[in-house]
Amino acid sequence: MTRNAWIRDTVVVSIGAMVLLIPAVVNGFPFVYPDTGTYLASAFRGAVPIDRPYWYGVFMRVTSLGGHSFWSIIYAQALLCAFYIHRSTKLIRCQRPHLTTAMVLGALAAFSSIGWYAGQLMPDIFTGIGLLAIFQLFTAQASRVMRTIDALVVIACCWVHLSNMLILPLSGISLLLLHQPAWEAKRRRPWIVLFGLTVISWGGLAVANRMVDKEFYISRGGHVFLVAHMVDTGMLRAWLAEHCTDDELRLCAYKDRLPMDSGHFLWTDSISPMHLEGGWLATRKEYDHIISSTLTEPRYLAWHIRSSITSTMEQLTRWSICVGLQNKDYRTPTSPPYVMIAGTLPSELPAYLNSMQNGGRGELSMRWPDRVYALFTLASVLGAISVCVRKPSLAMEGFSTRTILLFPLGAVLIGCWVCSTLAVVDDRYLARISWIIPLFLALIIAHGFAFGRKGQPTSRH
Repeated sequence: MTRNAWIRDTVVVSIGAMVLLIPAVVNGFPFVYPDTGTYLASAFRGAVPIDRPYWYGVFMRVTSLGGHSFWSIIYAQALLCAFYIHRSTKLIRCQRPHLTTAMVLGALAAFSSIGWYAGQLMPDIFTGIGLLAIFQLFTAQASRVMRTIDALVVIACCWVHLSNMLILPLSGISLLLLHQPAWEAKRRRPWIVLFGLTVISWGGLAVANRMVDKEFYISRGGHVFLVAHMVDTGMLRAWLAEHCTDDELRLCAYKDRLPMDSGHFLWTDSISPMHLEGGWLATRKEYDHIISSTLTEPRYLAWHIRSSITSTMEQLTRWSICVGLQNKDYRTPTSPPYVMIAGTLPSELPAYLNSMQNGGRGELSMRWPDRVYALFTLASVLGAISVCVRKPSLAMEGFSTRTILLFPLGAVLIGCWVCSTLAVVDDRYLARISWIIPLFLALIIAHGFAFGRKGQPTSRH
């Protein structure tokens, strides 16, 4: 790469990251979510969360320059997005890649969900970043340095959100299956790389957790999320009614007064049996027993399978950006985001309270952003499916447009299945990665202007 090309790449990525942050700039402060307080506590107080990874806190600590700016955290997130989007533009060989990147970033910032998640003090954006890194790792003929960077990014994305530990490897498998003919000369190598990445991600996380928490583990709260999901499906109530014939299980005392949904089971201390019986760690043995029982009894195993399918379908219908962005509790002094911002960077508290999210610049309304997002995403999905059913043309050596579009469609489906099956149904789990569908569709369209049906450049300049 020449010096001028490197400068152009740097400029388009740097400015593109700023474009992605337009929603946060309009808001007047990085967006927060109820979980933001927990991540800030792990970043600046060294607290190890029970129900989520410690490592997004490390990212926040580093990118905030040691607690000097919250804006630099979300700029780093947006920079990673812009970096991988620009690399995807060049990989799919779009004509005038710098202009194409700028136009794609502008469209995504205006109409998709990417800006709302890149501008949020949450790790949700790293699912999409990890998917783009997977795509680069197994499709680009990049240097060893770039392949190493992509691999490290994938591992980091797995560490900051536990759902990525499954979503990224499974999406990698789908990509390799779609692209299997391209690896005829060295078919085993990508599978070995993907397997190695998965082992390093899982094993490395356990070791890293041991370093900060003196215990090897992947997740300390998975059992609670699974039981909470059983509350939503009605399975827990049925299982307790059938198995509570003695007093061995403490949860039996609550079989007739279970919380109405998983949200109350997880977070409402006053009515949640989990909290009333000692919390996340104190209930592990009992909840593991319940989960094991439901997975080994045919009736409940079938119930798990049915609920997995129905939950995934329900997740795929959640076409809003993020309901949790509108919450007046954020402005109260007792809310976790307020407490942590006031305690870590008090100079930013006035800006935080003056944000639209907290009513300081008018109330944040997601009505029109949600409608625009839903229409844009629906059009993108229909467009991608329409292109897929047509005879695929080569977009680059060894790859068809069908492969390139089926990868994001499959990744979104995998993401929704993992989260809705192992945790809860939440609009975040679709919206945080849905932007990769219009991204790849836009790049295929841009490629079509530069190349003819046979994969040769057109005469258009």
